[in-house]
Amino acid sequence: MSRRLVLVGGSAGSGKTTVARALARDLDAGWLQLDTVWIAMKAVAGPGSPAYSLLDVAGRMARGGDSDEEVLAAHVAASEAVCQVLPEVFDFELEARPVLVADGAWLLPSFVAGLELPDTEVHCAFLQHADVDGVAEGLAPRLGGRPPQERHLRMNRLIWQYGAWIRDEARARDLPVLDPRPFATLTDRAGAALATG
Repeated sequence: MSRRLVLVGGSAGSGKTTVARALARDLDAGWLQLDTVWIAMKAVAGPGSPAYSLLDVAGRMARGGDSDEEVLAAHVAASEAVCQVLPEVFDFELEARPVLVADGAWLLPSFVAGLELPDTEVHCAFLQHADVDGVAEGLAPRLGGRPPQERHLRMNRLIWQYGAWIRDEARARDLPVLDPRPFATLTDRAGAALATG
Protein backbone atom coordinates (compact mmCIF):
# COMPACT_ATOMS: atom_id res chain seq x y z
CA MET A 1 0.00 0.00 0.00
CA SER A 2 1.43 3.35 -0.97
CA ARG A 3 -1.13 5.54 0.80
CA ARG A 4 -2.18 5.78 4.44
CA LEU A 5 -5.33 7.28 5.94
CA VAL A 6 -5.46 7.88 9.70
CA LEU A 7 -8.90 8.67 11.10
CA VAL A 8 -9.69 10.08 14.55
CA GLY A 9 -13.36 10.03 15.48
CA GLY A 10 -15.44 10.77 18.55
CA SER A 11 -17.69 13.43 19.98
CA ALA A 12 -16.95 17.14 20.46
CA GLY A 13 -14.53 17.97 23.26
CA SER A 14 -12.75 14.63 23.13
CA GLY A 15 -9.43 15.94 21.83
CA LYS A 16 -9.78 14.70 18.24
CA THR A 17 -8.33 17.81 16.63
CA THR A 18 -5.44 18.06 19.09
CA VAL A 19 -4.52 14.43 18.42
CA ALA A 20 -4.98 14.69 14.65
CA ARG A 21 -2.86 17.84 14.39
CA ALA A 22 -0.05 16.21 16.40
CA LEU A 23 -0.20 13.00 14.36
CA ALA A 24 -0.15 14.93 11.09
CA ARG A 25 2.93 16.80 12.25
CA ASP A 26 4.67 13.61 13.42
CA LEU A 27 3.82 11.74 10.22
CA ASP A 28 4.53 14.70 7.90
CA ALA A 29 0.99 14.13 6.68
CA GLY A 30 -1.86 16.19 5.35
CA TRP A 31 -4.57 17.09 7.86
CA LEU A 32 -8.29 17.43 7.23
CA GLN A 33 -10.94 18.52 9.72
CA LEU A 34 -14.18 16.90 8.62
CA ASP A 35 -16.12 19.89 9.92
CA THR A 36 -14.86 21.57 6.73
CA VAL A 37 -16.76 19.01 4.64
CA TRP A 38 -19.86 19.41 6.82
CA ILE A 39 -19.77 23.22 6.55
CA ALA A 40 -19.36 23.03 2.77
CA MET A 41 -22.30 20.63 2.48
CA LYS A 42 -24.48 22.98 4.56
CA ALA A 43 -23.44 25.98 2.47
CA VAL A 44 -24.28 24.23 -0.80
CA ALA A 45 -27.63 23.02 0.57
CA GLY A 46 -28.62 26.51 1.72
CA PRO A 47 -30.74 27.47 4.74
CA GLY A 48 -34.32 26.27 4.58
CA SER A 49 -33.60 23.28 2.36
CA PRO A 50 -34.24 19.70 3.54
CA ALA A 51 -30.51 18.89 3.19
CA TYR A 52 -29.58 21.88 5.35
CA SER A 53 -32.12 20.86 8.00
CA LEU A 54 -30.68 17.34 8.00
CA LEU A 55 -27.13 18.62 8.50
CA ASP A 56 -27.90 21.38 11.03
CA VAL A 57 -27.37 19.28 14.14
CA ALA A 58 -25.72 22.15 16.02
CA GLY A 59 -28.73 24.37 15.36
CA ARG A 60 -31.13 21.64 16.47
CA MET A 61 -29.17 21.17 19.70
CA ALA A 62 -29.03 24.91 20.37
CA ARG A 63 -32.73 25.50 19.69
CA GLY A 64 -33.89 22.75 22.01
CA GLY A 65 -37.37 21.29 21.87
CA ASP A 66 -36.30 17.81 20.75
CA SER A 67 -35.89 14.83 23.02
CA ASP A 68 -32.43 13.38 23.60
CA GLU A 69 -33.40 10.42 21.40
CA GLU A 70 -34.47 12.72 18.56
CA VAL A 71 -31.21 14.67 18.74
CA LEU A 72 -29.18 11.46 18.73
CA ALA A 73 -31.07 10.16 15.69
CA ALA A 74 -30.59 13.51 13.94
CA HIS A 75 -26.85 13.49 14.64
CA VAL A 76 -26.49 9.96 13.31
CA ALA A 77 -28.47 10.86 10.18
CA ALA A 78 -26.31 13.94 9.56
CA SER A 79 -23.16 11.84 10.05
CA GLU A 80 -24.46 9.29 7.54
CA ALA A 81 -24.91 12.10 5.01
CA VAL A 82 -21.36 13.39 5.56
CA CYS A 83 -19.91 9.87 5.37
CA GLN A 84 -21.49 9.41 1.93
CA VAL A 85 -19.13 11.97 0.39
CA LEU A 86 -15.99 11.07 2.35
CA PRO A 87 -14.58 8.33 0.10
CA GLU A 88 -14.25 10.82 -2.77
CA VAL A 89 -12.89 13.50 -0.44
CA PHE A 90 -10.28 11.15 1.02
CA ASP A 91 -9.28 9.84 -2.40
CA PHE A 92 -8.82 13.39 -3.67
CA GLU A 93 -6.78 14.48 -0.63
CA LEU A 94 -4.60 11.35 -0.78
CA GLU A 95 -3.64 12.19 -4.36
CA ALA A 96 -1.95 15.34 -3.05
CA ARG A 97 -0.52 13.84 0.16
CA PRO A 98 -0.09 10.04 0.36
CA VAL A 99 -0.50 10.18 4.15
CA LEU A 100 -3.59 11.94 5.45
CA VAL A 101 -4.91 12.42 8.99
CA ALA A 102 -8.59 13.35 9.27
CA ASP A 103 -10.68 14.02 12.36
CA GLY A 104 -14.31 14.63 13.06
CA ALA A 105 -17.42 13.71 14.98
CA TRP A 106 -18.97 12.75 11.62
CA LEU A 107 -17.03 9.50 11.35
CA LEU A 108 -19.34 6.57 11.94
CA PRO A 109 -17.84 3.20 12.93
CA SER A 110 -20.01 1.40 10.36
CA PHE A 111 -18.58 3.66 7.64
CA VAL A 112 -14.99 3.20 8.81
CA ALA A 113 -15.36 -0.58 9.07
CA GLY A 114 -16.51 -0.77 5.46
CA LEU A 115 -14.20 1.88 4.00
CA GLU A 116 -12.07 0.65 1.14
CA LEU A 117 -9.92 2.99 -0.92
CA PRO A 118 -7.57 1.89 -3.70
CA ASP A 119 -4.01 1.26 -2.57
CA THR A 120 -4.74 2.73 0.89
CA GLU A 121 -4.11 1.43 4.39
CA VAL A 122 -6.76 2.77 6.80
CA HIS A 123 -6.23 3.22 10.56
CA CYS A 124 -8.89 4.55 12.93
CA ALA A 125 -9.46 5.21 16.61
CA PHE A 126 -12.38 6.80 18.43
CA LEU A 127 -12.15 9.04 21.50
CA GLN A 128 -14.92 9.10 24.11
CA HIS A 129 -15.11 10.42 27.65
CA ALA A 130 -16.16 7.99 30.38
CA ASP A 131 -18.76 10.49 31.63
CA VAL A 132 -20.38 13.80 30.79
CA ASP A 133 -18.00 15.64 33.15
CA GLY A 134 -15.19 14.82 30.72
CA VAL A 135 -17.09 16.55 27.92
CA ALA A 136 -17.61 19.60 30.12
CA GLU A 137 -13.89 19.66 30.90
CA GLY A 138 -12.96 19.25 27.24
CA LEU A 139 -15.28 22.03 26.10
CA ALA A 140 -14.59 24.43 29.01
CA PRO A 141 -11.92 26.41 27.10
CA ARG A 142 -14.58 27.38 24.54
CA LEU A 143 -16.45 29.24 27.30
CA GLY A 144 -13.52 31.60 27.83
CA GLY A 145 -13.70 31.38 31.61
CA ARG A 146 -17.43 32.07 31.79
CA PRO A 147 -19.53 29.74 33.96
CA PRO A 148 -21.62 27.24 31.97
CA GLN A 149 -25.30 28.02 31.53
CA GLU A 150 -28.16 25.53 31.41
CA ARG A 151 -27.92 25.31 27.61
CA HIS A 152 -24.24 24.37 27.90
CA LEU A 153 -25.05 21.59 30.34
CA ARG A 154 -27.72 20.28 27.95
CA MET A 155 -25.31 20.43 25.01
CA ASN A 156 -22.67 18.57 27.04
CA ARG A 157 -25.19 15.83 27.82
CA LEU A 158 -26.27 15.49 24.18
CA ILE A 159 -22.67 15.46 22.98
CA TRP A 160 -21.78 12.76 25.50
CA GLN A 161 -24.78 10.63 24.49
CA TYR A 162 -23.76 10.78 20.82
CA GLY A 163 -20.18 9.89 21.78
CA ALA A 164 -21.40 6.95 23.89
CA TRP A 165 -23.38 5.68 20.89
CA ILE A 166 -20.27 6.02 18.69
CA ARG A 167 -18.20 4.20 21.35
CA ASP A 168 -20.62 1.27 21.47
CA GLU A 169 -20.76 1.06 17.67
CA ALA A 170 -16.94 1.13 17.46
CA ARG A 171 -16.53 -1.58 20.08
CA ALA A 172 -19.07 -3.77 18.28
CA ARG A 173 -16.76 -3.58 15.25
CA ASP A 174 -13.53 -4.11 17.24
CA LEU A 175 -12.32 -0.58 16.50
CA PRO A 176 -10.15 1.03 19.20
CA VAL A 177 -11.81 3.42 21.65
CA LEU A 178 -9.78 5.60 24.03
CA ASP A 179 -10.80 7.70 27.01
CA PRO A 180 -9.30 11.16 26.40
CA ARG A 181 -8.31 11.53 30.04
CA PRO A 182 -5.62 11.96 31.04
CA PHE A 183 -5.14 14.48 28.23
CA ALA A 184 -1.39 14.62 28.84
CA THR A 185 -0.94 11.11 27.43
CA LEU A 186 -3.71 11.11 24.84
CA THR A 187 -1.59 11.76 21.75
CA ASP A 188 0.87 8.99 22.65
CA ARG A 189 -1.95 6.56 23.45
CA ALA A 190 -3.76 7.41 20.21
CA GLY A 191 -0.56 6.96 18.20
CA ALA A 192 -0.08 3.52 19.73
CA ALA A 193 -3.71 2.53 19.09
CA LEU A 194 -3.44 3.71 15.50
CA ALA A 195 -0.06 1.99 15.02
CA THR A 196 1.39 5.18 13.60
CA GLY A 197 4.73 4.96 15.39
